[in-house]
Amino acid sequence: MTLPQWYIEREEEARKMRRESADWEFINSLPPRQRAAVMLFIELGALRLAQRISGLPLEDFIELLRRAGVWIP
Repeated sequence: MTLPQWYIEREEEARKMRRESADWEFINSLPPRQRAAVMLFIELGALRLAQRISGLPLEDFIELLRRAGVWIP
């Protein structure tokens, strides 16, 4: 099964926005598990997977993303 081109382009644009808005200095200062979770979210946009990896409750993980400057739709 092949994804439609419009979907691929939309996902790439969202990934680009997340990368550009991120505060990489802050992200690199995080503990390894949280840093990996934030980076996974930036690359894949998989909120619940990244949240589970972080070990934080969903609300706390979203707050962490906001502090990291990561664009959240």
